[in-house]
Amino acid sequence: MENARDSPVHYTEIAERLGRDPASVSASLSIEKAQAEVDGRPAYFLRVAPGLYRFNDLCEGAITEQQLDEDLREKSRASKLATRNEMNQAIANLDLNGFRELAEVILVNVRVNREEIRERKRYNNTIVMTTSWLDDGGRAPVVFYAKKCELDEPIGEETILEIRGALPTYRANQGVLISNGICTPDAKNEALQPELTVPPVHIMDKEIILNVLFESRTGVKSSKVEIFLLDTDFFKHLMPEERKNQ
Repeated sequence: MENARDSPVHYTEIAERLGRDPASVSASLSIEKAQAEVDGRPAYFLRVAPGLYRFNDLCEGAITEQQLDEDLREKSRASKLATRNEMNQAIANLDLNGFRELAEVILVNVRVNREEIRERKRYNNTIVMTTSWLDDGGRAPVVFYAKKCELDEPIGEETILEIRGALPTYRANQGVLISNGICTPDAKNEALQPELTVPPVHIMDKEIILNVLFESRTGVKSSKVEIFLLDTDFFKHLMPEERKNQ
């Protein structure tokens, strides 16, 4: 079959080399062509004249538009994941002042009143700020704890208890944790407290702040790649009728 790569081979010669019945080989070539159309790929062999076939060079590197789309989507997902990991590391490398500026950018993207942001205190890599939600019209202050963590540092329930305990000091009815750390299950359970009438503490830890930054295109750059594919239907339309089905 190697000769079929260089020059056309009659199907009877193919049958002889394979030790098969010529009619069976002819049928197999027709079936393979039909299956290729179903699969949306090039046929392995091209019929160049009655009874003559040659190997389709396109098969060695062929890729359909759908396959290309899936491949690009997978590469896009892998690239996004790699960029998220790089961003996570970049945030971990910030000092407290840099993290405070980042936290303010995040707050603006979740619709807080930027003009009312007030820094109240700093301690243990944490900045306590107050402001209000834009949608709330500034009626109730909210306490924001911007907690700078090491890379993937866990955050326990004691931090949630600390935030909730600070709410009365600022006459706030809710708190928000903003951190590049990762809240433990105990911390999340303490924040929710669905069966107790305690002030809510909303969690914006690592994954959430990364989502906010990506969605707002903050700290990331995107680029578009233009891919060109041959429009086979266009060229098929230009062919004479007797060659369209080859």
